[in-house]
Formats: sequence, structure tokens, C-alpha cells
Amino acid sequence: MKKSVSKNMFVLSVLMSAGILLTGCSGTAAGSSESTPTGSSTEAMQGSVGGAESGTNHISEKLSDKLVIDAEVVLPKKQVYSVYTLTKQAFPREDLDVFFGVSEAAVTAHPEWVGAYSAKTKEGGYFSTNPYGNFTYAKDEERDDHIVYLVESAYYNAGSCSFQKEEIQDLSFLDAEKAIQMGKVKIKGLTGQDSEVLVAYALNKEILTKLEEKYRQTQKYQEDAQTGKESTVADWSDTDEIYYMEYELTKDGLPIYSGINEPGISMAVETFWTAETRITMLLDKDGIRYIASRGGIFDASPEAETQTIISAEEALEAVKEIYMNTILSSQVTISRIWLEYVVVPDWEEKEQYKLVPYWCVQIDSPSGNSSAERINAITGENLSYGE
Repeated sequence: MKKSVSKNMFVLSVLMSAGILLTGCSGTAAGSSESTPTGSSTEAMQGSVGGAESGTNHISEKLSDKLVIDAEVVLPKKQVYSVYTLTKQAFPREDLDVFFGVSEAAVTAHPEWVGAYSAKTKEGGYFSTNPYGNFTYAKDEERDDHIVYLVESAYYNAGSCSFQKEEIQDLSFLDAEKAIQMGKVKIKGLTGQDSEVLVAYALNKEILTKLEEKYRQTQKYQEDAQTGKESTVADWSDTDEIYYMEYELTKDGLPIYSGINEPGISMAVETFWTAETRITMLLDKDGIRYIASRGGIFDASPEAETQTIISAEEALEAVKEIYMNTILSSQVTISRIWLEYVVVPDWEEKEQYKLVPYWCVQIDSPSGNSSAERINAITGENLSYGE
């Protein structure tokens, strides 16, 4: 049965959306008042933006002193998309040799969680999976976990759900672009899903040594050292040439919500689910040395024939209606609109999920925080209210 939304929850959601109360991720700061556009215009921009997009429009409109639209609109390639019934799955046990090869692995089934199991080798290899599309593999559990921790501590801003952007260098064993493409091929082989890279970093002895030194200066390291729980690596060498890559999965040419580089999902209904779907990978000269898949293994069956989606402008009108009827304490700017798939609960079937296309309308506040309204691209309803 679909969950109802109380009046108090509805008001809370509006306040969240308006930037008065924000949850989830923050993003880039909104433009200053000096650069606020006046009037209304829509400009078509030439060219392609990424492999899953056909181009962009730009919408500029000043609705009031507190509400401004200065938005890049990412245009999808098609006007028809499907809603999918999503069945999440565990990684097949018979395919473990993809990671461990001829190494003998001790496999342990979870005593209560059907479909969950883990595997370990004497050489330090580790694997675990659950029935909800998640799995983690590490060639050397302790070392690889530490590398991932160092990278994410240095380059990931949890407050904005985004990675630091920098130019990626080629490593000696493989060009960066080829490494990214190899990662996509391996993800396709392991999960059956298409993907696009979100961020990539080239690591070597010098970079890892610097990240290690930076980590040892943190308060967390000092606290862990006092209790003997600190994790360090002292023997970085020339063999430590590694690509760190983060991928989002895609469906029908659209990104699936990954929780990276975009505002998080805020809900005004009494429910919780893991919507993030993405894959983290370490790749070296021998292949995959670490991979963590969040919801990456699933079967998506079309619920019905493809359906015509509403336009970005129609989605924007639904958001404008909310904000025009909200008292805003400071200026907010609608800065970006794009189409993506989101993993959402099947509101009528417990523990069932769907893959639904949503227009994501990003709203920035002067403080630098960002929130988003996600408008169902088929029904026009708002995900904030469980629709």
C-alpha cells in the first residue's frame, strides 16, 4: 500500500527543498546577485555532453528576488523510456574463479542471510556478497582497503558527495583512457551492466607515499594509533602503479543515480532504501585488484511498453509551483536539470524495487549547499513525497 504523507512531513519536505533545511549532499554555490539574469530566455547549445546525452539547453528566468533559474538542461537522446521491475541478485558462487583463479578459497555462507556468502584465500584475497546486488573483492584485503581509504580521504568530500577533479596521468603499464575503457568492459562482464566513469586517479609510489604522510597527520590516525588500530603501509614501491576509478551504471543511455557529484535524495515519507548504484575499482598491471559494487548486479524487466516522458520544462513547472508558494529566506538558484534512472521502492510490494526515470532539478543556495527535486518523468509526480 502506498505510504501517505502527513501535512507536517509535506511542509518539512518543502523547507528541505527550499534550502532552509537541507539533508544529503551539498554542491556548488549558487551565483551571486550581481550575475542574476533578468527576464526569461532559452538558448539551444550545440554539441554533445557525454556519451549518454544528446546536448544541452540553457534556461534563464528570474521569478523573484529569491528565486532564479539559471539552469543547464541536459537533453536525453530519446523521448520514450521504460519503468523496470528490479530484481537484485547475489554474485554467482560458480564465478568466483574470475577473481581467485586457481587459488583455493574458503567459502562461508551467511548463517541467516540467504544468498550471502564470503570467501578468503591464504594469500589475503577476500570476497563477500549479499542478495541485494552488492559485492566486494580485494586481492590483498588489508592493503587494498587501505589504498581505497587513502584516496577517498584525500579526494572525496562527503559533504558535497563529490570527488576532487584533476587531470589523470598515464601509468607505465596502460594509458589512462584505455584503463577506463577496460574497467567498463570488466564491469559489463561481471554484472551485465553498462557504465560510465565518474572519476579516475592514477596512483604510484610517490603519490601513495604523500597520501600516507597526509593520513598520518590526521586526528583519526592519532586516535587510532593510541589504541593500536591504525592502518598503514610502509613499503610502497614502483610496483604500486594503480588506477582508482569510480563508475556509475547506466540504463537505456541514462545514468542510474549513483550518489556521486549530485544532490542526495531526501524523502518526506517513512521509508528507507539504498538508492545508490555504483562501482569502485582498483586496476593494476595484473587486472582488477579491488572492486566494490553497490547494487550492481540486477535483472531489470520492463514493466510495460516504453512511455513518452514529460519535458524538462514540464518538470521545471512542477518545481516552480512548489517554490513560488514557499517563503524563502534567501535566494536560491535552479542550476541544472537532467534525466536519470533512480532505484525506488515498489510502494505496493515490500522489499521490491523499480528503476524509474526522473528529471533531477538541482537547487543551489548561497551557502554552497545543493538539494534537488526529482520529478517522475512519466507521471510528473515528486519523489520527495514518495511518488
